[in-house]
Amino acid sequence: MTSAYGRVDSTMIDLKLSHTVSSYECGADHLLKPDMFMQYCQEAAETHASSNQLGYDWSMSNGLIWVEVQGDFRFIRRPQWKEEIIMRSNTGKASPLQARRFVELLDKEGNILAQADLLWVLIDVNTRRPMPFKKIIDRVNIPDACPALIDTELRLAEEFTETATVEFCASRRDVDFNGHINNSAYLTWVLDTLPETMQPATAPARMRINFKKETFAGHPIAIEHKRAGNQTQHIITSNGELRATIVLEW
Repeated sequence: MTSAYGRVDSTMIDLKLSHTVSSYECGADHLLKPDMFMQYCQEAAETHASSNQLGYDWSMSNGLIWVEVQGDFRFIRRPQWKEEIIMRSNTGKASPLQARRFVELLDKEGNILAQADLLWVLIDVNTRRPMPFKKIIDRVNIPDACPALIDTELRLAEEFTETATVEFCASRRDVDFNGHINNSAYLTWVLDTLPETMQPATAPARMRINFKKETFAGHPIAIEHKRAGNQTQHIITSNGELRATIVLEW
C-alpha cells in the first residue's frame, strides 16, 4: 500500500469494472450523487464476492449474509453524466470478524475520482450476530493482513454552532433485497433532511458512516444534525436506539 489516499497496489487488485454514468445517477448539477457511489461499492462487493464463490448465493446457502458495518469515503471529483468511469476493488481480513474492502473510482485516464474503505462482517441470518472467520475458515478464503486504504482519521468536532432534529418514518422504497433499509438510504436521509442553514454550497468531500443496528420499513426515524465549521455530524435513531452515525466533511 502507498501512503494516505494513495492508490491500491496493482498486485492486490482483483476486480475491475467499467461503467458509463447514467442520468438517474446524477443530481440537478449533472454530477454523480454521493449516495450512488455507495451503491456502486455495494454492487462491486457482490460482483467480486460472487466471482470468488463468496457472494449472496453462497452466503445464503450457508445461513449467512455479508453486512457492511463501517464506511470511510473520500470524494475528489464527482464524475458527470455520460462520463466513462472505471471501478476497481479488492479485499482482505481486517480482524478475526471483519473483512476490509477497497473501492476506487477512476476516470478513463486513470485519475482517482473517489475512494472507499469499507468494513464488512458475516452475519448469521438467524441470530443476527457476526460469525468469526475461524469458524468457517475452510469455506472463506480471504487474504490476511489487509491495511487501510484511507489511513487518515476524520477528526470529529466537539463544539457545534447549530443543531436540529428531524423526525420521519422509514419508507418501503428504501428497503433492499435483504429486507432491511439499504445502506445508501441513510446518507440520502441525512442530505434530504439537513436544514438549509446547515448545508454548505459544496458536496461532501469526506464521509464516515457507522452502522449500529438494522432498520426496517415503518420504523420511526429521528436524525439529530450538528454543524461545526465545515463538518456536520448526524445521529440516526429509531425508538431511542442508535441505528447509524454519519460524519460529513464539506
